[in-house]
Amino acid sequence: MMTDDFKRKLQDYKDGKLADEERAELERELEKMELYQSYLDEMMGSEEGKGTKPEALTAREEKIHKREAKLLRKGKWKFRFGTLLTLFSLFIWFTFLSGIGSAIYFSAGEPDVNDVLKDVVESAIAVGYPNVSVYMSSNSGMYFNLKLNGKMTKRVGDERVEVGDLSGNFLFSWLRTYDFAWSDQETNNKFFYFPSDQSIDSSREWKRLDKLPEGTVAEAYVSYKQLYPTGDFLKLFEGKQIEPLWFAVDHGEAMAKGKKGFDPIITSPIGFPAYPNWHPGDGKVTKGERRKTTSYPAIEQYGSAKIRDENFIKSLRILAEHKMAASRLIPFVDMKESLEYVEKNGVKIYGAVVTGPTKEILKLKEDPAVSAIRVGKVALWNWTGEE
Repeated sequence: MMTDDFKRKLQDYKDGKLADEERAELERELEKMELYQSYLDEMMGSEEGKGTKPEALTAREEKIHKREAKLLRKGKWKFRFGTLLTLFSLFIWFTFLSGIGSAIYFSAGEPDVNDVLKDVVESAIAVGYPNVSVYMSSNSGMYFNLKLNGKMTKRVGDERVEVGDLSGNFLFSWLRTYDFAWSDQETNNKFFYFPSDQSIDSSREWKRLDKLPEGTVAEAYVSYKQLYPTGDFLKLFEGKQIEPLWFAVDHGEAMAKGKKGFDPIITSPIGFPAYPNWHPGDGKVTKGERRKTTSYPAIEQYGSAKIRDENFIKSLRILAEHKMAASRLIPFVDMKESLEYVEKNGVKIYGAVVTGPTKEILKLKEDPAVSAIRVGKVALWNWTGEE
């Protein structure tokens, strides 16, 4: 039978009036009582199995027993609720502190981590996706996550055309998830031909250009019969009413294929845009009265080969440094091996994405340097480069 003092403590426990030490001591006593009760129930059960009949409780004792059991249940649930409330409070604090930590982490450094990770994604698209560019916006969230989003576009004639959306989620500096949502599925299905002695039939593509009407502009993937240094390749376009947009660079894929039997089709080209993809720190920052302005080196239309080459190699170094992110965004290309190959052999170009009036692109059929062509997107006239 419980003492009056113990019953008083149970009532105070139920009402939350006990001090912390008394409450902890009572909870230990209650746990002991539960163990005793479990042991007694087990013993009574075994006695019943032997045919021993347990002594019946009086009505008053049964009433007291039920009341005590009710108090115990209430005490347990109150304790569980308190524990849950404590855990929830800790979760709220952790979320709040992680938000502050995320802001500090992604804004640390010069350039900061936020700009570096944006540059990695933008560089991957510029290098691995011919004539496609993206400008990422970022938002640091809780738990050291950085969300990136951007519209992917390509140029056809003098206008930029949206071809899809790109989103990614970094955990610290690890690209945890990413998603290419292409609105134009053909964008990622173009390829080039590496210089070879094999004959390449592009008659179907030339015929398509011939059938397209005047007053249209087009995008075309043009392959050439030999490798060119950047400066020499740019001179091929002087005097033509077409504009090169992206250059395909030899990065050793054809050589790797040659070990298994030569195949001139390059399905995973890498290269660089005609206008460099500048990186954080490339420009000169000028502080004005109200804001900072950044200026970049001037690029000559058919020159500045050294600046273009250095910018491309720097892009490869950035992607090689962030190899895991690069391998997810540009699958089937080993950036470290590509960088080593280009640094050893130099920047050598074998193809380009060009744009301009459809009939001007058709004239490339008579260019002895051209080996093959693939027609990309076509649009109504928007060309302003006509002389």
